[in-house]
Amino acid sequence: RSNPFVSCFHSHPTYPASAMEPKLKCARTDTTPSSADTLSFVSDICGTLKKLKRTGWVMRKVPLPESDSDHMHRCAMCAMLLSQPPDPRDDYSGDAGRFHPEKVDKVRLLRMTVTHDLCEALAGDITPYCDASLVASKHDKEEQAMQAIRKVVGDPLGMELYELWKEYEELQTVEAIYCKDIDKFEMVVQAFEYEKEHLQPTDKVGKPDPLSNSVPDGPESKLPTVCEEPLRRFFISTNSAMKTPLFRRLDRELRSRREAMLKERGWAVTANERQL
Repeated sequence: RSNPFVSCFHSHPTYPASAMEPKLKCARTDTTPSSADTLSFVSDICGTLKKLKRTGWVMRKVPLPESDSDHMHRCAMCAMLLSQPPDPRDDYSGDAGRFHPEKVDKVRLLRMTVTHDLCEALAGDITPYCDASLVASKHDKEEQAMQAIRKVVGDPLGMELYELWKEYEELQTVEAIYCKDIDKFEMVVQAFEYEKEHLQPTDKVGKPDPLSNSVPDGPESKLPTVCEEPLRRFFISTNSAMKTPLFRRLDRELRSRREAMLKERGWAVTANERQL
């Protein structure tokens, strides 16, 4: 009988550096509709997002990690939840009233969620745990990428894509805050799913400590695979990230389910992995 722990180790492909650092083959020099290269936008840029594997999962050697397109598709599905009647468990009183679904531009939010990582087709998926020089240049790289994409697409759509990205980055509007919540929530949902699928019980990986966490706080060195240890850092880094009542509740429910799942496999969660 095959060993699931061994198969987990050997089932993930090796992704070249180019998979996380895509480049645009050619970009137009102006933004008039006549100069736009619609096919290049759909094929070269959007197509790259389907192949671009999310950096955090690649670092933890997740078998068949999701792409940027996978991530943004479920983000869009999460945005559509706001078309449902408000759940009575979500408290929109006081300052939270601005997040009431009736006050949200749902079309704008949907367009933002399905494009918020578009810049990564050219800039790559840079996480806080990448090389320090990459992290320092992240915003500038993404700004340049969106300007280049605008030139390829042509206005008015090119300008809209750029403005949606900028609004998301500045986090000043209700729609941008929802989009950020959705971005982080989708990430922890995916982390939970990878743990359910690949994480081995403690007795199979020789981890007597249920709180074992050998992932460093700084840049990556030799990280454990998703088979060997829980994806704790994804939950620690987002423990106070959710701002909207709907996604705070969903995040809390997810973490409760995760804690029960980990307990069944002999693992435990740290206090920082719970929602603050």
